[in-house]
Amino acid sequence: MIVRSENLNQICCDFCPASFADVASDADFRDMVTAAKAAGWQVRPVKPKPGQRDTTDLFGATPRVAGKQADQPFTHACPACANPRPAGLF
Repeated sequence: MIVRSENLNQICCDFCPASFADVASDADFRDMVTAAKAAGWQVRPVKPKPGQRDTTDLFGATPRVAGKQADQPFTHACPACANPRPAGLF
């Protein structure tokens, strides 16, 4: 997930409490994502959940529902969650 506070953005893992060490302003956000990917983070688009009413294929975005917070369109995984070690290896 992306955490935003006072014009600063930070990438946080969706699967554990880890967060990318760098923070960036809104203007430098793309550079931070590029740096995170270079450091082994995975940032991928979220696929629509099966069975839910979705218009992404038609209009490029899901419909908004008043009072509902929209899901983030990407998943974020730290290097450890993106590439877990097989059991028995250390």
